[in-house]
Amino acid sequence: MSVVAVIGTGYVGLTTGAYLAHLGHNVTCADLDPGKIERLTRGEIPIVEAGLEELVREGLDRGRLSFVLGAPRAAAGAEFVFLCVPTPQGADGSADMSYIQAAAREVGPVLDAEAVVINKSTVPVGSTRVVEGALGRTDVFVVSNPEFLREGSAVHDCLHPDRIVIGSDDQAAAIRVAGLFEGIAAPLIVTDPASAETIKYASNAFLATKISFVNAVANLCEAVGADVREVILGIGYDKRIGFEFLKPGPGWGGSCFHPEETVLARRGHEVRHLTFATLFDEVERLGAEGWEVLSWSPGGVGPEFRSVAAVTCRPFRGELLEVRTKMGRRLTVTPDHPFVTGDGAPHPTTTVKLAADLGVDDWLPIAEGFPDLGWEQSTGMPLGTLDAAGLSPDQVIVRCGPVLRAELARAGDQLPPNRRRDVLRCGALRLSELAELGLDLNDLDAPDLAWVGTTTNGTYVPTQIPMDSRFWWITGLYLAEGSISCDGQRRRVTWHFAPHGEEHLVEAVRSYWEGLGVKASVYRRTTSLDVSVSSRILAAWFDHGLRAGVNCYDKRVPDAVWTAGSGDRVALLRGLWDGDGSWSPVAGGPSVVFEYGTVSRSLADGMLRLLAAEGITARLKVGRTAKSTVDTYWLVVSGAEQLDRLPSLFPAEESARIRESVGRQAKRIAPTGYRRAKNASWVRVVSSTRRPYQGPVYSVEVPATGTVVATGGLTAHNCFPKDTRAVIKIAEDAGYDFNLLRGVISVNHEQHERVAAKVARLAGGSVDGQVVAAWGLTFKARTDDLRDSPSLEIIRRLTDQGATVQAYDPTVRGELPGMKVMPDPYAACEGASVLTVLTEWDELRWLDFRKVRELMARPAVVDARNLLDPAAMRRWGFSYEGIGRS
Repeated sequence: MSVVAVIGTGYVGLTTGAYLAHLGHNVTCADLDPGKIERLTRGEIPIVEAGLEELVREGLDRGRLSFVLGAPRAAAGAEFVFLCVPTPQGADGSADMSYIQAAAREVGPVLDAEAVVINKSTVPVGSTRVVEGALGRTDVFVVSNPEFLREGSAVHDCLHPDRIVIGSDDQAAAIRVAGLFEGIAAPLIVTDPASAETIKYASNAFLATKISFVNAVANLCEAVGADVREVILGIGYDKRIGFEFLKPGPGWGGSCFHPEETVLARRGHEVRHLTFATLFDEVERLGAEGWEVLSWSPGGVGPEFRSVAAVTCRPFRGELLEVRTKMGRRLTVTPDHPFVTGDGAPHPTTTVKLAADLGVDDWLPIAEGFPDLGWEQSTGMPLGTLDAAGLSPDQVIVRCGPVLRAELARAGDQLPPNRRRDVLRCGALRLSELAELGLDLNDLDAPDLAWVGTTTNGTYVPTQIPMDSRFWWITGLYLAEGSISCDGQRRRVTWHFAPHGEEHLVEAVRSYWEGLGVKASVYRRTTSLDVSVSSRILAAWFDHGLRAGVNCYDKRVPDAVWTAGSGDRVALLRGLWDGDGSWSPVAGGPSVVFEYGTVSRSLADGMLRLLAAEGITARLKVGRTAKSTVDTYWLVVSGAEQLDRLPSLFPAEESARIRESVGRQAKRIAPTGYRRAKNASWVRVVSSTRRPYQGPVYSVEVPATGTVVATGGLTAHNCFPKDTRAVIKIAEDAGYDFNLLRGVISVNHEQHERVAAKVARLAGGSVDGQVVAAWGLTFKARTDDLRDSPSLEIIRRLTDQGATVQAYDPTVRGELPGMKVMPDPYAACEGASVLTVLTEWDELRWLDFRKVRELMARPAVVDARNLLDPAAMRRWGFSYEGIGRS
């Protein structure tokens, strides 16, 4: 028997070590977690896997299995070393090799000559060469031996595999590895390393393809009245196809961001600054087609909008990680979320690490620059928010400009004679009358087209407001100093300035609106000098059209600025700084810092993104001032190089003083908080803080780059089933667009929607206010793994539609967000209008369904796993729908 080391005690490592010990080898498993090593040594295993606990205890009792802290202790003296460490997905869909490389570097120095190092982890093509380089040894062998374990039956798959694949350039090394599995009756495939590595990825991607294909066939069966069971029977008897994985079901899933993290999303000609939660809601409301998000790649010119394949959400209970970096960036994710990382070098070498493994030597990118969209929104249309203003067309008066008066003269014959004279004489009419004449203000284009007001207010605003740099400066002043107030039905947009020293800003705001023909009043208060425009229409446009916020707590950068040019973005920033920003010398000078403070998290995030679009990396400080009940977000811009990029942020006189102060610097010191590279500033990780969380988490799928520019410009990447994505990446690298697999992902997401729709249909058309029972929460039966579980995706959709979900799973106890976890399957059914079966636990077949029917408010079942007998369910009085069953 051989001496074997297994590096890593996760799902693959622990199962591999236990079954090799069962085969009679002396196995030592290594991990970095002391607590985990202690528990494993006592025979306590951290996962639910049929037969694994017994196998571990057998190895411990016979003295063939042991657990140690640290890879070198296990590898010293071993004939074979299995590498079973994580390989999270990289920014471009490739697997992150940093864990494999680190493990190889650790064990390399202690290996005996002629030892064989075996890649068991899921690794990309070419990994054998990578490991050889990391080992730094020419007298040892590296072999690929991919795992093909299924959760819930991993022990069985080890002892009764479909095949054993060994990839090696050395025939003798391959024979030695094959000897480890002596006594296992299975086909042995000995090939080259690249082929062995590709077999693993291609196998998993093909299984995903079969699952999505049979789900699509099931949907077709429902449409034409066929029975998917009979169709599968007819397909499966074809020996070229077979029956395995030809079973319809709810699909698969995944996600990783806290709902309040943000993203810039584009759809059509509109770019919006959204939280992940809002993005998901908007995709649900508007449909999944046409969405893009701001993304970044290490080798790109700068961030770009890239198409989104999917946006997902799932309930989560556990610990989230808040990753903090220099320059004050923070991002909250699940611990297994991967990050693009660099080494802090001028031309950084990028790799990927999980959030839980980030340390103070890791650097994360802040994307800089902004794509040229090729178009700008040049005109604002306040009439677009009449509904938000609570106004109907007959409550709006239109005062016509020359172009519209000419149109009225041509169409005026349609008005009653007495009304025609009044309209043509004064050039004013109700908006409803204008519509009756067939005139649409949105179809006419003129700078002085018309002004609109209400029947109860004398203030009129233009139907078209030029969104030029002056407008954006005025809007920046509003974000800094403005508010919207209500007095009955009257609403006012007001700019509040200091009573002394800011008269020039008061006059600038007043003259801007007066120049557009809008009445603007100036009021001197005890503590402020105000400029106010009383208009429900303008207030609704600022609030709901620009989405600029109504007070200091909910201010945000207007979405329209993301489709404006660089000069307009800088004008908005200047307005913000003129209103509430400051600059000051550091320790008396000559160094200078710009500062801006706000209590709006959204505004601070938007400003960080605006500055990054101009190549500026601002520092964010979060804290509370004396007597404050909310956090204040302070943005700080420093460094002569950065200040040179914002020459127009302050008035000419102040800019001259700033330049004079900075010009006195004897030398320019490199920034200490970040390091600038071609298309990003890299910031070093300073801490990761864990905190308990229960609620939804989100992710987006961006196939082209695999990344998303998240809160504060910090870039992270996707968290999706990596084998399917990896095959797409391998194909892209080879110059082939694997559209088939992109379709596989799309069909999978559609399946979640179809199952939820079935539940709603059996509930009478809607689940709002109703109880839904759910049997099964895990990804599959005989495991406790909730990761990527389609059950959670479907339950989330039901709760979003207003359902109360009572769920049962044999392995899940305690609470989960968005549902009530019940102690047994009968309790889950109490008062339920519909029961849905989401995981194929065999024990669910043999329950007392007469009792289930009595407990339910309405006897209806959606069997998303086709687990139950439809005829029997109908005999017991249930309405029944499966997948692909007519």
